[in-house]
Amino acid sequence: MGCITGAWRLDLGLMVLYQMTLFFSVQMLFVIFLEYMPKTYCTDDDYCYKMKNKCLTDFVRDDDSQVCPYNSTNFAQCVKEAKRVDFRSAQFDYQQDCTELKHFSSSTATFLGTLIGNLVLGYLSDTIGRRPVYIFSILLGVPAVILSAAIHGVMNFYIFRFVVGFAVAGTLTVGWTYASEMITPSRRFRLRTFPNWANARMMQVGVSWLAGEWRLASYLCAALSATVLPMIWYLPESPVFLEQKKKYERAEKSRQKIADICQLDYEPKAREELPNLKKITPMKLLRSPVLRRNFLVLCWMWFYVGMCVYITDLNSGDMAKNFYVGQFLCGAVLTVSKIVIGLLEPKLPWLGRRLLFIASQIVAILAYIGILVSLWSKNKESWWYTIAYIFAYAAQSLCLETCYLSLAELMPTDVRTIAGALMNILMKIGTILASTTKPIKFWYEPMLFMINTIICTAGLVIVWKYLPESKNMNMQMVGQDEIDEEDDDSDSSSAKTTVSFVEDQNSQTASIQENSQKSSKSEVEKSEKSEK
Repeated sequence: MGCITGAWRLDLGLMVLYQMTLFFSVQMLFVIFLEYMPKTYCTDDDYCYKMKNKCLTDFVRDDDSQVCPYNSTNFAQCVKEAKRVDFRSAQFDYQQDCTELKHFSSSTATFLGTLIGNLVLGYLSDTIGRRPVYIFSILLGVPAVILSAAIHGVMNFYIFRFVVGFAVAGTLTVGWTYASEMITPSRRFRLRTFPNWANARMMQVGVSWLAGEWRLASYLCAALSATVLPMIWYLPESPVFLEQKKKYERAEKSRQKIADICQLDYEPKAREELPNLKKITPMKLLRSPVLRRNFLVLCWMWFYVGMCVYITDLNSGDMAKNFYVGQFLCGAVLTVSKIVIGLLEPKLPWLGRRLLFIASQIVAILAYIGILVSLWSKNKESWWYTIAYIFAYAAQSLCLETCYLSLAELMPTDVRTIAGALMNILMKIGTILASTTKPIKFWYEPMLFMINTIICTAGLVIVWKYLPESKNMNMQMVGQDEIDEEDDDSDSSSAKTTVSFVEDQNSQTASIQENSQKSSKSEVEKSEKSEK
């Protein structure tokens, strides 16, 4: 980027940083590969059968092979093809889902680590800073990915996958907060369009396809994820966070570093020109009617959007005749739509967060209706069913991008990461609930998309009524006008009371010392006179 100067120099670097951060965070989706099992399997004596579950030994042996009949002319070729495993997974090696761990999968261990990490790392980020927690998450997560593959044993595998999930909580929540506070406000939307989850997902699929097995794929993913560390190490702490914490000298050094990166002259502001920011605690947020409403609306958005996206994604395996084609088209359409919107958004002042969410949700609802019509009319194999499914996934995922942007622009700096951690927990709860609906696919598949249509319609009404527009919001001033002065006055008055109490105590102590000195002096004079 030597030929790029100005704010673009930093912003492009942040986009690369955030994309690689998402690539590490997509370890949450790597569990799909870790638990993958082939549809057919062949024993050592070339008996091939169709697998009914994830257990290699759980099958009924017929007189003739279920897949490759012994008397067939192409028996050898059939066995060779049936033995081919597209991806050798941890489940294939360990068979852990066929033991007492069948109700506690590796994905459960990863998601549990993410839940706990959101609570711990979100609080630390709002307390000690974005950058230290960011660095800690990468330093913890990358070795954990390597060790989960290098150290053999099911329990070691589960422990390190839990640690990976814990670290992912830091990169997902803290990484987004840090990048959104550092990037130019007018380009904040592009931070969620050009670097995005769909790109990270396709990168993960590509690495897994090249590796062919989970251990090598883990090493490659860890090596690529480690590129985040030198980038975040070079960048300074968020000056927005530092000024909110009233650490003005560090904030000035941070802005000087940013100016150096952008190759621009830095003009420090006088201390009196800096805004006197109020400290906003979680209790103050809940006491403010405006902030409380925004917080509750965001909580609902994160919960229901996460649930509906996961229901759509989880059941997308047969959306097209070819599994890989369907998955690729979902990622490609989502990526292209994000890039197009990212290019148009700065040029269209009316294209805000609220309008984008509402429009995307309407498209998703119409697509869900199209899916329902296809299923009811027995046209699941049709091309327009695939198109409706792709639009449903892409539009619902765009709603999720708006959730991230609205969180960064509507939550105050003091509680931004804590709020993000709580909303990520709500999203995880939504995804867990979505996973419990999977048996419905084999009972009455239209019910899945009826659930999505009803929930998304309710969500659309609430967002249309209560979500405020936040495009180009000054993140440093979020919530400052909504906090009553009484809270700050009470804090300052208590501080003044403490100071005055200390001053009174000091004055009383000084008075006592002065009186004692006077009395001791008079006693000395009296004793001298008596001696004379």
